Amino acid sequence: EQAGTHRLPIMTMEENKKRPKILYLHGFEENSGSPKPASLRPHVEMHVPHLGVYLTHRNSPIRYMLSSPYLIGPIILAIFLAKSTLPMSNKILGCLLAGIGIVIKRREIIAAGIRGSLLKSLNIARNALKEVKPDAVVAFSWGGCLACLLLREGSWNGPTLLLAPAYELLLQKAMLPCPLRLEPKDSQAPHKSVLLIHSEADQIVPFDASRRLAKENAFRFHRVPSEKHALFGLAKEQVCGAGFNLLFLSIRPT
Repeated sequence: EQAGTHRLPIMTMEENKKRPKILYLHGFEENSGSPKPASLRPHVEMHVPHLGVYLTHRNSPIRYMLSSPYLIGPIILAIFLAKSTLPMSNKILGCLLAGIGIVIKRREIIAAGIRGSLLKSLNIARNALKEVKPDAVVAFSWGGCLACLLLREGSWNGPTLLLAPAYELLLQKAMLPCPLRLEPKDSQAPHKSVLLIHSEADQIVPFDASRRLAKENAFRFHRVPSEKHALFGLAKEQVCGAGFNLLFLSIRPT
């Protein structure tokens, strides 16, 4: 485990000409123009598949939440009562019970939303892997969870940079199995060159979850002392010596 602002290897001119292909799996609110992928782009051949998971996008968790029977059922009941000829007091009581039902099942409703969005975006990531055939994967937060799932299922076993991966957080909220060990059951080979970076000051994804994940899988672990979840400071040269745009050099196979 490492901490602080250690200096990473500087890219040589010869290495720069190679322009390795990087698949960047973005976070919930990110896109291809966000600071982290933008910092990498001048140095690599960058591919950022659009996962569409933000609130207004096609694969948003809200879309899948709205299709949950625990939400649809009470809403249909409330509409039926509103249009019925029952006394107003009965209508109000029925709608109140429908609302209570939604509150009671809120965890299941949220789980359905995250699960549907996560599985859809995982399929997008799988297809991007096949199409791009990257030299390395860089993944942040939501995308970090996807990268962990790709490692776990054996779809990817190459150099990987995980930035505050929301693996444990999202799978628990989605009510999906969350084994810390990411190696596929039928694989005896350890994952190649995985570096995990997480900030102790992260208020969204628990720092200890990444520590457990790194320890269980023998990943290299870099502890950042004071960055927020977005890790925007990693896109600035003064934070990590050579800067975020060179971090991928530290995950190349030796």
